[in-house]
Amino acid sequence: MASHILIQDPSSISSRFSNEDRLGFDHDDLGEMIEDRLAPSMEEDLTSGPSFDFEAVERYLCRIPPREADLIHLYHRDKMKQEQIAKLFQITQAAVSYRLHRGIKRIQFLRTIPELDLELFDLELGPKFSDQDREILWRMYETTCQSEIAKQMNLTQGRVRHRFFRALQKIKDLIAEEAKELQIRVLMLKKLAKAEECIAEAEADLEGSIKNSRYGKYYTVFFAISDKHFNILHEVSLPQFRDRGDAQIIPIE
Repeated sequence: MASHILIQDPSSISSRFSNEDRLGFDHDDLGEMIEDRLAPSMEEDLTSGPSFDFEAVERYLCRIPPREADLIHLYHRDKMKQEQIAKLFQITQAAVSYRLHRGIKRIQFLRTIPELDLELFDLELGPKFSDQDREILWRMYETTCQSEIAKQMNLTQGRVRHRFFRALQKIKDLIAEEAKELQIRVLMLKKLAKAEECIAEAEADLEGSIKNSRYGKYYTVFFAISDKHFNILHEVSLPQFRDRGDAQIIPIE
């Protein structure tokens, strides 16, 4: 009697068994570890302390709207009252208060993410992403505003959002791929019931791979933007500021 051998895909055979019974790469667990290790730090409330540390925020003033930077200079460094600033700009005190609050929120966000260099960004992500996707990512880093990017690139906002989230997932996958072999090693040691010290060392190597990944800083930045920080760097035009206060403000020495 003739016999027949059916050759199957190994992944198909593996899928018949539970996660507990098979040794392999658990992408979901690794993905959670990446999110946990590379999540941005908590935002610090810069106005809650007894005194405002102007030197700690000064380096970020060039990345927020100039008008807000001027107000922070005048209010927090030169100690002018909001009513005085309002008269100087010929706007309401409420408008000054809003702009100060908005500027500080922007700086608090910027302090939680790494600073990126465009040349290195293109060098490291160039081989992995299309020109359009890299441009969307960089513009998102600069503005965090999907609608503004759509306007600048002549795209729909839906496409910008789709490509941004797709690129974010790809960055996460690149980090996971780098750490894949170390994750398998950890699973193998646990499966073989090796000593806790041996497992702990392997897990430390895995965490180190994630934290030191060349793509780690990009994941931190774009995950932070995706996590309820859209538009945080986008300047909202207020009627109170229209055609007012455009002259350069010279801080009081």
